[in-house]
Amino acid sequence: MTAFQQHADTVYNKLLQLEAKAGDDQLFLCSYLLGHISLVSASEGETALEFETQVRTSLDQAYEVDSLTDQDKSEIDTLWQQLLGQD
Repeated sequence: MTAFQQHADTVYNKLLQLEAKAGDDQLFLCSYLLGHISLVSASEGETALEFETQVRTSLDQAYEVDSLTDQDKSEIDTLWQQLLGQD
């Protein structure tokens, strides 16, 4: 298993744990990120940084077309940074 896939699995599992305890507001954030993490996890890469970069790119591209509020985007980004331990 590559570092890419290990990191993807770790982040995904952390997010599942958060989702299990999440209130209504945070459920949306968790499910939104789970979708992006799942898509990126299915792609290929070698390093944890590649995984993080691909998720960031996926989020940025989605923000261009999804009807999310600036607050939603900010909360999603904050949760993503917390998952990465960069909060």
